[in-house]
Amino acid sequence: MSAGEPLPADVSGLLGTGGGPAALARELHARSALTLREHRPRAEWLAHLGGTSGRLQRLQDARHHMLVHVRGAPDDAPRHAQAARQAARLLAAAAGGLVVDVDSYQVVHTSPAERERFVLGDQWIGVFVAGDRTLVRADTWGLHRFGLPELVARDVPLGHLLTAVNLLRVLAFRLFSRRRAGAVPGTLLVDGADLLRFWGARPVPAGRFMVRLAPGTGGCRGCRSALEVAPTGRGAGWWDDGPGRALPKLLSARPEPDPPENALPARDPDRHP
Repeated sequence: MSAGEPLPADVSGLLGTGGGPAALARELHARSALTLREHRPRAEWLAHLGGTSGRLQRLQDARHHMLVHVRGAPDDAPRHAQAARQAARLLAAAAGGLVVDVDSYQVVHTSPAERERFVLGDQWIGVFVAGDRTLVRADTWGLHRFGLPELVARDVPLGHLLTAVNLLRVLAFRLFSRRRAGAVPGTLLVDGADLLRFWGARPVPAGRFMVRLAPGTGGCRGCRSALEVAPTGRGAGWWDDGPGRALPKLLSARPEPDPPENALPARDPDRHP
């Protein structure tokens, strides 16, 4: 969290009185599993952040930076990460600051409260692209916080840039959904409807295709392992015939509203409709 004004010495009163992620944030803070400390980000770290130019300039100009850190096992990560982000939102609101996700390297969108339902596409991972005028590379940043490898697509034809980004989002959803199932298989059947599930939106019928994954090297700072998309054909042919046909051409999708408190339990994410 970055702001122009310092926070008071005792921040426990700023963590709110609501339920959900706010209540968990207060619980974790009370037993020192959620901690806050002053932080001095390096200039090169700020330079790699994703966000609008106006927000990035505000971060460059901020006089105070505070790191919100939560301890826990990877299985606790979704709920604990939501609690940490909710704490950061409340503290940023009190100090007129911004929230930065240090795992996905993104400035988090402004919101008064963290969503109750965990949605992976709610800026929990970033997809960063680099390359030249013909071939590009796409990397996820943020999956490592869930104990998962990051994902990489190399030598992607420039015309399939959006397809590559969406492929990594779909694969990220599959890895996250099966994170308790053990080792990731070398070949995955990709369902294009998972792109809507990534955004927390209602899925629509889409195509399917096979993707091979091989050990690779990620570009994410702090990640320890990565899996690389290994196309089964050369050039644009595989991208045309596989992900290019199966994946919806979407930049984003609006998530469905959180269910009411008395709704039935959520469906297991590994079981698709």
